[in-house]
This record gives sequence, structure tokens and C-alpha cells, in this order.
Amino acid sequence: MKRKALGAVIAQGVQAATGLLLQILVARLLGIEEYGRFAILYGVVIVATAVVTGLIGDSLVVLDRSQRRVRAGLESMLVLTSVVLAVGAFTIAWSSGFSGFWEALVFAVALAAFAVEEIVRRMLIAHMSFLRTAATDVCGFLIALILILTIQLTGTLSLAAFLAGIAVGQLLASVIGWLLLPRDDRRLVSLVGADLGAVWRYGMWRGLQQVLRPSLFTVVRLIVLSASGLTSVGLLEAARTYTSPLILVIGGLSSFLFVRFADQHKAGAGGSVREADRVVLFLLLGTVVMSVIAVVLIPWVSPIAFGVEVDALAVIAWLAYGVSVAIVTPYGALGAVAGRQVGVFFIRLSDTLLAVLAVIGMLAFGAAPSALPFGLAVASMLGGLGLRWMVVATGREGDGDR
Repeated sequence: MKRKALGAVIAQGVQAATGLLLQILVARLLGIEEYGRFAILYGVVIVATAVVTGLIGDSLVVLDRSQRRVRAGLESMLVLTSVVLAVGAFTIAWSSGFSGFWEALVFAVALAAFAVEEIVRRMLIAHMSFLRTAATDVCGFLIALILILTIQLTGTLSLAAFLAGIAVGQLLASVIGWLLLPRDDRRLVSLVGADLGAVWRYGMWRGLQQVLRPSLFTVVRLIVLSASGLTSVGLLEAARTYTSPLILVIGGLSSFLFVRFADQHKAGAGGSVREADRVVLFLLLGTVVMSVIAVVLIPWVSPIAFGVEVDALAVIAWLAYGVSVAIVTPYGALGAVAGRQVGVFFIRLSDTLLAVLAVIGMLAFGAAPSALPFGLAVASMLGGLGLRWMVVATGREGDGDR
């Protein structure tokens, strides 16, 4: 199990590194203001990917996808969701004037490509094939990098071209990941008779929950945009991107825990709160160590990565948020596989709304944008405590039933 947990960290670490490098490329090649605009578009992509992850990705882990109707339901839901999200993204980006027609169109294609690639990743993760997952991400990144640098050499690189490079990389990564799946999971079935209801009943709540965190980031960006402008968005996002490997490594362990707890639940032995407590302690210790290293390296790493030295206060604030994520994720995974996905969602919704109110309140009282993640961290920690209380109460009810 330790090997698989390490594999999960490696897979998520690779995803973090590739995402970080792509964002650094935007900042370095297109400038900090374009990076602020990219951050908003990319945030929408992350929100859409989170919807697909929860709605379909978590469902394929928990539900019996060997049943033809369930498998058809998963396939149908992926097609429907990807199309709806892509059309919605195009319409909003173009009609709002945020992007031109072609940029909005490329943005929509990139969003759909991310959605498909994420489900291929989730299928590999469901088999605990974490190194294959990492290989898929590396291939997608290298393809995108080659295309982006080639366009840069022609002197015609724009945000639309950058998004096009990412889209092609994601599409080809989906094909590579698909070929790395076991033969049984590579088969596609007819969509006739698809059990969309089974996927929707479980995945709806997981999809809604998964979208909360990236939606929160997008809302914070928009609030900062209206209060301080694109440069402030870019600087705050640079600090978040600088600390994102920490958040995504925690996310990797969360994916491992979700699969582990789901397998235990299918076998009739649910995960324990004590096990989740041990994971939280491990994550907290690791987070503190990585945070100290990140702060020490700011003067050397951030100018190379972003062309500016990121705000140390913003980095520390985002690291505090990373600590809160370490508290939340194990209890959320344990509650979701135990059938308490509705309760998990409402607790996470509550702490997300509290975080938005905290950001608005902090700005109203004159706080600098760089301090805003502290408010997010406090709200998230309260949510983690609420999740722990819920899974403890669930365990007591289960004992009583027996």
C-alpha cells in the first residue's frame, strides 16, 4: 500500500509539475497581464474538469462499471457533460467580450479535451496504475510544449495559440492513456439503454462538491479583478501557482484514499476515522516541511519562474490554505464512499460560502489581496472539522445498527 500511495503522490506531483510549467510559460512568454487573463480562463477549465471528475470519475470508481448499462451510462454522461460545458464556456467567453470568437472557440475545445483526458486518468487511477497516469500527463505536456515553442519561434504566439497547443496535448494524451488501460476497460459499449440515473444519483453530489474549490478560486480572481485589476490577479495567481505542487500532491493522496476506501467499502470493511486521522497527521507534517522549503526558495525560484518575485505574504497565505486542504481531504473521501456524499457536499458548500464572505469582508476592511488566502484557509479548516464530526457520527450510527 505504501508503494501505491507513493505512486499516487508521484502521479499527482507530475500533474502539478506539468500544470505549473505551462503556467510559467504563459507568464514568461505572454506577460503577467495575459497570465492574469489566462488564469481566469484556466480556472474555468479546472472548474469544468472538476465537474467531470466528480460526476463521472468518482462514479466509475464506486459503481460497478463491468455492468453494460452502467458503463453505457458513464460513456453517455461524459459525452453530454463535455459538450454542454464546452458550449457554455464558448458562449460565456465570447458573448461577455472577454475573448474573441476564435479564442473562445479554442478555449471550448481545450476544455472538452481536458474533460476527456481527466476521465482517462481516473480510469488508470481506479486500477491504481499511477505511474501510467504520470506517463500520460508527461506525454500530453511534451506535445503541448513542442507546439507552443514552435509557434513562439514564428513570432505569432498568442493566448489562443497557447490554448490550442494545450488542447492538442490533452487530446493525444487521452489516446495514449487509453492504450495504457487494461483491455477490459478499453472496450466501448452501445449507448442504448444507458443507465444515466445510476451515474447521476451518485455522481451529481460528487460533481457539485468537486467544483466548489476551483469555483472558489475563480470567484476570488473575479473579486480581486474588480477590486484591484488584472495585475493583482496575476500576482496573486503567481503565488498560488508557486504553491500549487503542494496542494496537488495532497490531492494525489486524496485520490489514492478515495480508491482505497471505495475498495474497502465494496469488500464490506469501511475505512476508519482512526486511519483518516493518521493520514491527516502525515499530511500536516509533510505540508509544514514543504512550506518551509517553499518560503526559503522564493527569492531564487520565483523570479526565474514568473519574471517577478512573488509576494512572500501571499505564498505563506496559500501555504496556510494547503494546510487546511490536508485536514479536509481524508475525511471527505471517507464520508463519500460511506454513502454520505450529500452531507460532505453541504459541509463543503458551507465552508466555501464562508470563504467568499471572508474575502469580501477582508477587502472591505482594507486587506491586501495577498492576505486573502488566509480567509480561505480558516473557512476550509472549519469545514474539515465538520467533516470529521460527520464521519465519527456515521461510525457511531453504524455501530448502533449492528
